[in-house]
Amino acid sequence: MSTTIDSRNEQMFPKLAPAEIDRLRRFGEVRHYTPGEALFVTGNVAPGMYVLIKGSVRVVRRDPLGHSAPVVELGPGQFVAEVGQLSGQPAFVDVHAIDDVEALLISPENLRALMIEEPELGERIMHALILRRVALIEAGAGGPVLIGPENSPDVIRLQGFLARNAYPHQLLDPTQDEDAAKLVQQYAPNPQELPLAVCPKGTILKNPSEAELARALGMVPIDERDQIYDVAVVGAGPAGLSTAVYAASEGLSVIVFDARAFGGQAGASARIENYLGFPAGISGQA
Repeated sequence: MSTTIDSRNEQMFPKLAPAEIDRLRRFGEVRHYTPGEALFVTGNVAPGMYVLIKGSVRVVRRDPLGHSAPVVELGPGQFVAEVGQLSGQPAFVDVHAIDDVEALLISPENLRALMIEEPELGERIMHALILRRVALIEAGAGGPVLIGPENSPDVIRLQGFLARNAYPHQLLDPTQDEDAAKLVQQYAPNPQELPLAVCPKGTILKNPSEAELARALGMVPIDERDQIYDVAVVGAGPAGLSTAVYAASEGLSVIVFDARAFGGQAGASARIENYLGFPAGISGQA
């Protein structure tokens, strides 16, 4: 699929020992799937992380135009998950059972608890999930397809928004791609309606704003609209994120808002040398 998958396969898809799976059982419940049955599909919110006990699954990336390609097959001891599941974001891949599958399903809430209560396993899992997101970004898998001239200011605007949010996407130029040209002819005969944004569930947006695109992709769900928070942080730059993390570590409920992307302007920095918790430095995207 990509150089990242080729060079970091073992880190991206580690195999847990039976004793490690036993430590995870208290966080989930066992589910069974028949050959060909979907565990989850692109664009839908996955129910959680699956730790495979028996059987194997096939992971496939698929774009909104109907193109698909295999990513990997996973078997007993491996887990099926993506970092977006921690925050209830839609899945970027399709996952189907190859044969009879028995899996431990860990809900997003319990997955967050696992990260805290089993720090060693949690760190391995999180490292794998981050590498998987990097590979999906490289492949543009599971996200929207932008259709328009690559030098268009609005194309660059939407690409920048998606890139700063680490959201996979693809760009097709209608002058070079036949499928893209057909969609433009059908939906956007007026050049001012470009770019088109074709979302994973089939929604087609004409030159959307960042907020419209985010809502169509399920990037900004607010599940607990009536919840009262102890702290509201407005602006998710380095200071805002640090405030949120340390407030949460003290047991406060925290909600964070940002107009564009978490990390703020620093999210595009090649390296931050003095960010809290990372004495060796860290890139803005990481």
